[in-house]
Amino acid sequence: MRILLSSALVFATALAGAQPTSPDAKEAPVPPATAADPHPHTNRLVHETSPYLVQHAHNPVDWYPWGDEAIERARTEGKPIFLSIGYSTCYWCHVMERESFEDEATAALMNEHFVCIKVDREERPDLDDIYMAAVQMMTGRGGWPMSVFIDADTLAPFYAGTYFPKESRSGLPAFTELLTAIAEAWDTQRDAIRQQAAATAERLQQRLAMPVPPSDLSADTVTSSVNGLLSIYDGVEGGFGRAPKFPQPVFLELLLTAARDHGPASQAVRFTLDRMAMGGMYDQVGGGFHRYSTDGKWRVPHFEKMLYDNGQLASVYAESYANGGDDYDAQIVRETLDYILREMTAADGAFFSAQDAEVNAREGLNYLWTAGEIREALTAAGLADDVDFTLTLYGLDRGTNFTDPHHPEDGPKNVLYLPERPDVAAATMGLTPDVLAARRKKVNAALRAVRDRRQQPGTDDKIIAGWNGLMIAGMADGGRVLGETKYVDAATRAARFILDHMQTPDGGLYRTARDGRAKIDAFLEDYAFVIHGLLALHRASNDSTMLDAAVRLAATARERFWDDFAGGYFDTLADRPDVLVRAKSMSDGAVPCGNSVMVHNLIDLAERTGDRAYLEQAARTLAGMSHALATRGANSALAVAGLHRLLAADASVLGIVTAGATIPPNPVAFAPSVNRVSIDVEAPGAFELEIHIADGLHLNAHEAGIENVIPFRIDLVGGEGYALDIDYPEGEAFGAEGLRVYRGTVRVPVKVRFAGVVSGQPRLVAVYQVCTDTVCLAPMQYRIPVRLELASTP
Repeated sequence: MRILLSSALVFATALAGAQPTSPDAKEAPVPPATAADPHPHTNRLVHETSPYLVQHAHNPVDWYPWGDEAIERARTEGKPIFLSIGYSTCYWCHVMERESFEDEATAALMNEHFVCIKVDREERPDLDDIYMAAVQMMTGRGGWPMSVFIDADTLAPFYAGTYFPKESRSGLPAFTELLTAIAEAWDTQRDAIRQQAAATAERLQQRLAMPVPPSDLSADTVTSSVNGLLSIYDGVEGGFGRAPKFPQPVFLELLLTAARDHGPASQAVRFTLDRMAMGGMYDQVGGGFHRYSTDGKWRVPHFEKMLYDNGQLASVYAESYANGGDDYDAQIVRETLDYILREMTAADGAFFSAQDAEVNAREGLNYLWTAGEIREALTAAGLADDVDFTLTLYGLDRGTNFTDPHHPEDGPKNVLYLPERPDVAAATMGLTPDVLAARRKKVNAALRAVRDRRQQPGTDDKIIAGWNGLMIAGMADGGRVLGETKYVDAATRAARFILDHMQTPDGGLYRTARDGRAKIDAFLEDYAFVIHGLLALHRASNDSTMLDAAVRLAATARERFWDDFAGGYFDTLADRPDVLVRAKSMSDGAVPCGNSVMVHNLIDLAERTGDRAYLEQAARTLAGMSHALATRGANSALAVAGLHRLLAADASVLGIVTAGATIPPNPVAFAPSVNRVSIDVEAPGAFELEIHIADGLHLNAHEAGIENVIPFRIDLVGGEGYALDIDYPEGEAFGAEGLRVYRGTVRVPVKVRFAGVVSGQPRLVAVYQVCTDTVCLAPMQYRIPVRLELASTP
């Protein structure tokens, strides 16, 4: 996707390839600065609970949280939205804040031409997924901070990127140049921009939510997916693909599941687990994994630590230990969980979200060492005799391995890593493994004591329901295989916090909690991950209340997210006016998708309760994902592992899933005759909506002629003050039961008239159902990109 709307934006075509790597609540007014709060600027983010949003509360940018107030202001003032999405431990998010969002001149430009919205991607993964898909469509890559320019009328993006520098460099324009160019284009070519935004919205709908033809699933699907993973396996350094390398626990879960039947899979898992644990991506002194390795050898990490990584990896290493009895796996499980208990656990038992990558604007500063610092720390602790042992054990005798590319003046330092597995290192040094472990434990205690006195990275202390579910599972799995009740007890405390403090009055879940405030209706992934944690805890503790809670939440998830037509679950609740697309994720990433986890949950529930209906639902979920599994199984690795389990449990259950219908990728296209309608108090505004329906398909007509079908209609949602007069076409007869349908091209005249005080954000939505001669898709919505404007006031 390119934005090339004026000479001022010619440079933007080069940007695409040059990127580095509660909405329902009424907003509170911004408080004025006081003597007790001396900040010269305070914006609406001061009222938020997200640490990331609060970090920006005193920027000169007039930031809003995502919600009705910001969107309505943009629509009223005719401004585009500048949406910045990031998270609290993101290094480049901090850089862009320092360079641009704290700069008075840049902020003035932003405030003049845009309504500026900040989103914590960890609070709103739905928005992050939608607009990241737009970034990837437009630039071919993604990353954070995400910088997206949006048509406020439709919430459709028309230009997107990631980080932009304060001064132009490396093919990137200065952020102020980009702001000026887009503001000029908005003023001079608004209609063209809106057409581009509408086209982008359609592509997003197709990419994120459009049903695709189902495919057959079998043991061959599993074999093909495993072989696909092994084809990108790095047999020299472990892991998959090239740098940067992520831990990919979902890949490891699939290979662990298949390892009993596949020797190469078992070898790949063993070697990868070793190399990750030996590398600098694992915190050798404090335990726990950093987010990813910047190099192919797992040596130099990106230093942030995420709860979701450590929860999943604790479970993976625990499973590996249970299968093979390797004490190194047990060591990693224990050290990782001890780190979480020490640094990432709230007083009430819930788990924090993340720790920052930087300290004092220096990447990884807290984790870096020089040989001199090691010598000084150990000598002061009375361990001078262990200095050479430590320098050899952690690779400092092989030279330095880290220089901050942003601050080369700081000089070279070391990320600690193990050149050899501990048992091999013990043999090399002429020690027994137990002696090496004891000496290493004393050394690490001394080094951690020094490190603890350094300035610490920031901790994002918000509680995320889903991520807590992953760590509840990690604690429960670790405690079970190690036979250590303290980890099971920790899992129990966290689970009780979620069930006691993060449930909605109607039995659902909230996404986040902080400072005593739970907020944001949970997403599918929250339900899936919490259920996963509860089931792991039930397995470890045999506490029936955890199984009962899992059963209740599984029923709630089906009620709120299930796709009756295609099978599987949507990511978000239905009828959310602030969400451009109701997506259904099928790919696993650093965090697995909710559908993949639900497959495993349903199989577990069938095993625990004896209810075969759960297996049938798991089969239908896999059927909804079948095209993805059959064509790119490695991208849905955890779901493939679920397929492997389902085939072993009861292969016949796949036979209950009907093949379904083949639907083209673009079944319906909408083309409104205008992009805005002016409504006078005395005279309505009018436009025509043209609908193009693909050959072989139909929509149920507005007057469908029979009951129990979804008729086509156009609704006003999100506000009051207007009424619709629509001249719906009659439709043509279909079948013998009196059904009337629309086929081919249909034109619908629409009039919008004034009907009282205008409030909220009234906008137009088409509701329709696509059908073949034999089946129908689930009902869908299309937000009609026509702005409603009141020409005069009564």
